[in-house]
Amino acid sequence: MPDSAPAPNGPLPPYPPAPWSFRGHLWAALLPVRHRLPVPPDLRPLAGTSLLAVGLVRYREGTLVYDELAMGPLVRRGRRAGLLIDRIWVSDTASVRGGRDIWGLPKELASFTWSDGSVHVTDHDGPVAGLAFAPGRLRLPAFPLPLPGFSGSAGRRLFVPGRLVGSLRPETVAVTSWSDRLPPLERTTARLSVAVRPFRMTVPEPVRC
Repeated sequence: MPDSAPAPNGPLPPYPPAPWSFRGHLWAALLPVRHRLPVPPDLRPLAGTSLLAVGLVRYREGTLVYDELAMGPLVRRGRRAGLLIDRIWVSDTASVRGGRDIWGLPKELASFTWSDGSVHVTDHDGPVAGLAFAPGRLRLPAFPLPLPGFSGSAGRRLFVPGRLVGSLRPETVAVTSWSDRLPPLERTTARLSVAVRPFRMTVPEPVRC
């Protein structure tokens, strides 16, 4: 059975105001894609358009408790840089509504099924992605890290200056399944991947940019 699953159909619940604060685990990977990723004209690619940034998060304690899968290109606008969140799935209905209303994020509801070292994500249209992890031996002491992102659209672009404190470690991330609704991958192993676990994170209100 899924560890976290959508609630039955019904009205979306109220959501807490920003900032949201969490403790949990995070994995981040850069996956090579076959075709150039589209970047809106008000933004510029930060690391080319052939790498898809993928973030997987387990928010275990805090404002809300849920799982999240986000992806998109790395971009910049002026001096600001971060992940342009093109697609994002979460396992909590309050997070869906709060993410859309506060941060302009295109959150969708999904189920996350976890087993030892892997996760499978499924939404109302079927399987989204499966990821597997292999931890490395190196582990750095906890230190502050920025976690910036862009949302919204041209003319109403938002920047989210997220931040976290956590223990960074190299960790292999491999794709075990991948929906044809997602950008086609050049290969199923990440060009670069890390984990931050455990972490403490704060996500403030977005700023217009």
